[in-house]
Amino acid sequence: MDREEDLSDRYSSFPELAERVSTYFRVLDSYIDQSGVPTFILVEGDYKTGFKRLHRELVGHGLLPILRREWDRVILRVFSKPSIKHRSKKWLNLILLIVTVITIFVAGYWGFISTPVLKDILMKGESPYFQAASFAACLFGIIGLHELGHITACKVHGLDFSLPYFIPGPPPFGTFGAVVSLRSPPKNRDELFDTGFAGPISGFIATLLVTVISLKMGFLVSLEQAADWEAKGLIQTAKWPMYPLLFDVLLPMVRPIPRGHSLILTHVEFAAWVGALVTFLNILPIWQLDGGHISRAVLGVRGHRIASLIGLVILFATGYWFFALFLLLWMFSSGRGLAGAEPLDDVSPLSNSRKALYILALIILVLCFVELPIF
Repeated sequence: MDREEDLSDRYSSFPELAERVSTYFRVLDSYIDQSGVPTFILVEGDYKTGFKRLHRELVGHGLLPILRREWDRVILRVFSKPSIKHRSKKWLNLILLIVTVITIFVAGYWGFISTPVLKDILMKGESPYFQAASFAACLFGIIGLHELGHITACKVHGLDFSLPYFIPGPPPFGTFGAVVSLRSPPKNRDELFDTGFAGPISGFIATLLVTVISLKMGFLVSLEQAADWEAKGLIQTAKWPMYPLLFDVLLPMVRPIPRGHSLILTHVEFAAWVGALVTFLNILPIWQLDGGHISRAVLGVRGHRIASLIGLVILFATGYWFFALFLLLWMFSSGRGLAGAEPLDDVSPLSNSRKALYILALIILVLCFVELPIF
């Protein structure tokens, strides 16, 4: 058969491939289907470790195993591994990184000089360039650590990935975040969860740190002074949902405000605010966003689709309609609709520890939610 000929340069015969599969699993039946795909029906059991070992062996021979549950049967199919050459464009990654640092710096400079209370009163005499650099360091640190989290998870699990593509933007943010592309499928739900969760948790920890720094840097002024500045439109009250709940949780612990006073936050606080916004949008359980990978690993195919719809409704209901429309356009142009990323082994369950971390992901989603900004 043609398929056996395709396998001949990797294994001497289909029976040899079947023998290798039976090394890791108990096989009820094996055959080459009408499409020429080697197919194995497996006995019920624990597949996670055996599949990873089989995958390691087959990939070395240019083959890719896929494990699925179909009705009441567990079926392993072996395909030829697609030969896809990824052209490395490290120069593009570097240029985008440099440009993004510059645009974030410009956003920080613009933010500082356009805030009279800081520039002319509380931080009078401070270098706007130094303040812009501090803003850029904080915001780029949050986004950079988010992407580093993804990269670390990919390296730990031996997955192929691209370097981060940072996306420059205009003030007041200076950036639209960054993207790391996964070039090889995760082997199981654990790996899918980790690749999705590692970015937001890393970015959230960085946002926590920057929030603490921003609260420590704030200036205490009398309530009367704060009310006068607010009446003149020079400042605005920081309260949920305009500001994330994360700020309210940390404030009493980090910087208790004495009676009769108000805390005026600096431009570093805005870097923390943007970090919370980026984390919120990324961890929403939609499609192939980070939160989409997490929900696909936890909830499976049907649960992921429902979660994606709920996430889109949340975006529309909270005013993020432009981002929702962008995601819908991206989804359907991909030809996959609401379908998320799929692990090769979609039968083995997610580990209990990761199920617990899913609760943490939902807590982060709530803590980082902010109202649609209007500038």
